[in-house]
Amino acid sequence: MYNIDINKFGLNLKLYRISRKLTLESLGEKIHKTKATISKYEKGEIIPDIITILEICNALEISVSQLFPKNNNSKKFINKNPFKTNLLYMYYYTEDRFITSILEIFEDNTEIRVKYFNGVKDILKYADKSSYTYEGILESDKTVGYINLINVDSQNTQLEKIQISFNIPWSNNFEITNFYILGLTPNSIPIVKKGIISTSHLNNFDNFKNDLKLSKDELIKIQHDNGWILENKNYAHFFYDK
Repeated sequence: MYNIDINKFGLNLKLYRISRKLTLESLGEKIHKTKATISKYEKGEIIPDIITILEICNALEISVSQLFPKNNNSKKFINKNPFKTNLLYMYYYTEDRFITSILEIFEDNTEIRVKYFNGVKDILKYADKSSYTYEGILESDKTVGYINLINVDSQNTQLEKIQISFNIPWSNNFEITNFYILGLTPNSIPIVKKGIISTSHLNNFDNFKNDLKLSKDELIKIQHDNGWILENKNYAHFFYDK
């Protein structure tokens, strides 16, 4: 069964429209609708008829299930924010520089939406001082979480998606944890980086430098496993019981 949620439909429509580099007006021209009508679709104010939905799918080169995902009543995951805060700070290391990013989390009854501001230059004005902005969904259970995002303002790629994966420590109270991020370099080459997610801004990176940079032991283990595994045992020194 399809999940007929008008707000979710509007968000999905906006994400796919932006990823295809279409403005409200240009999408409207493709399906013979006004810019104002497309805007109302995305805001959840009105929902199009089935013929218009199919025309939208053709224009965006997607399927109906991408606008209206199917319900899966057999899902066993616990879809809730594991961090107990709606503002997170993310840090990773690249080209001898520490990069600071910020995640905003918005929860409702059906899903957890996320805005990701990558490479912020001012944490107090991060929405206006970031390199790129992404939007997407967070899903998690008791031990692992995934954040799937689409770049909503990049001019360099047709479709840039990134995924942030992280383990959830076996602790009810934690403030910092590791993550992997799969994304693209400025030259649109896939890349994986590791970093840390914190519930508060970190002013001193010296204590976390080893956690942000690849160690010799990690390189040896990657070679041995022929893969990069994010293990729970790496989190022992991240627990902060309150």
